[in-house]
Parts: sequence; structure tokens; C-alpha cells
Amino acid sequence: MTEHVKTEVAAGIMTLTLARPDKMNALSNAMYSAMSDGLERAEKDPSVRVVLFQGDGDHFTAGNDLADFSAQANSKDTSESQAHRFIGNLGKATRPLIAAVQGNAVGVGTTMLLHCDLVFLADTARLADAVRQPGVGSGGGVELAVAGPDRTRPRLCHVRAGRTS
Repeated sequence: MTEHVKTEVAAGIMTLTLARPDKMNALSNAMYSAMSDGLERAEKDPSVRVVLFQGDGDHFTAGNDLADFSAQANSKDTSESQAHRFIGNLGKATRPLIAAVQGNAVGVGTTMLLHCDLVFLADTARLADAVRQPGVGSGGGVELAVAGPDRTRPRLCHVRAGRTS
């Protein structure tokens, strides 16, 4: 567990809050693990009817914490990568997924939104893909989310602009 993801359940809503505003809510391996744990708990808990993702501070998420991922790649961090587990859990979720987005949603932050059933965007919201080289695919399953799990049925992405607070 990490203090950088706050999990609360109230009135049938599990709220997963990215709570690392000093780093623009950049996602670490521990944060992916905590969000995966939350999604798995939601699937098993009949009192949870919906999962809400939100970010603390001025941004939803800056995407992956590059220092954390670099440490893993250089074997300074030997724990298992949790990013794939999290993306897999998003794709398998049976509870409706909702996101409230303010500020930047970069890379996997945008990928998360494509897996959501409903997305609320604040006036300050900015969505960006971290891939800058043409012809290079996005990370985190963006193409799968757009095409649907069997690549034949398109998934609908609902986006509503407006205030989240």
C-alpha cells in the first residue's frame, strides 16, 4: 500500500484519489499496485457499485514516474511491475468506472480515461499522449481500449466538459 493513493468507500462509490500533487500525481509502481488492489476489492465487494478516479491538486496525472520506472529497469527496484496488472484490471472491471479530471492527464492518464464509462473534464483539463514519434504505438493499451476487447466492437468514450468541483 502507498500513501499516494487514497481509497475511500462511501454510499456505493469507491473513490481512488491520486495523492501525489508535488509530483503532478506521476504514477509509481506502488501507486499502480494500490489502484489494482482497489479495483480487485471493488470486484469482490457487493457494496461497491462504481469506481471513481480523481487526482489531488492541480493535475489528474503526469503519467508514469520516469525515475521510478528507470529504477526498475536498472534493477534498483526488484519488485514486480504493477502497470500491466493495473491496465489489465481496468479492462476486466465490471463496475462502472468514472474519472473526474482537472489539469493534465498525460500518457497512461489518458489511457485510463479510455477505459472509463464516464469522464468529467474540468475547464482546466488537458489530455496528452506521451508518444512523440510518429508510427510508435501508445503504451497502456490505448488501441485496445478504442477498438474494444475483441478489436471488432468499438468502445464508446463519453466525455462531458464542465466543472468537477
